[in-house]
Amino acid sequence: MAQELDPQALNRELVDILVREGAIRSARVEAAFRAVLRHHFLPQIPLDTVYFDEAILTHVDRGIATSSSSQPAIMAEMLEQLSAQYGENVLEIGAGTGYNAALLQHIVGPVGHVTTVDIDPLFVQEAEDHLHAAGIRGVDVICGNGFEGYLPNAPYDRIIVTAAARDVAPAWREQLKDGGRLVLPLVLQVDPFETQASTAYEKRGDRLHIVASVGCGFMPMRHPG
Repeated sequence: MAQELDPQALNRELVDILVREGAIRSARVEAAFRAVLRHHFLPQIPLDTVYFDEAILTHVDRGIATSSSSQPAIMAEMLEQLSAQYGENVLEIGAGTGYNAALLQHIVGPVGHVTTVDIDPLFVQEAEDHLHAAGIRGVDVICGNGFEGYLPNAPYDRIIVTAAARDVAPAWREQLKDGGRLVLPLVLQVDPFETQASTAYEKRGDRLHIVASVGCGFMPMRHPG
């Protein structure tokens, strides 16, 4: 009889790899990955697949991939770039499965707050269900146009975008506090090809200054309609 897989042990192995390979570098990001179990956010996926360091496709629409659970290594890298702190107010654009929002909520703690916005009502409902199943509280899951941010909970200490964008939306800049940080997968044109880089900006006055950049690959942001 096959031995039943232990998600806690599988998660420990995954996080150990992410630490060893340098994707996780801070205690707060490591603690979040150790505390939040990925399988709660991928309930239909076998455990031995969930805890590989790879992206997992979750939705396809008419043959086109529309959503995935990002590779844990790039999630960790972007969270390190974001550098969110305990007690901060964070906006996430792209709810996905809810896994990244759960990691963020663990980082900012019970006195902090996370808002995650997605344009697809199905993804919003799934993220809410997964967060509930994982016992995560304090995340507002909003159905809306991510390009507009979410003004009711602004201003934000940190904003993170989890889908590829060709530019910084004005709303993200406006809703970010001075001294805050924005992280997004930015599409770059390197003729004749396009590439992406997870780019971290720090807001100083009315300007955004690049503070970090690393290669990545994300699905494009979806527009209304």
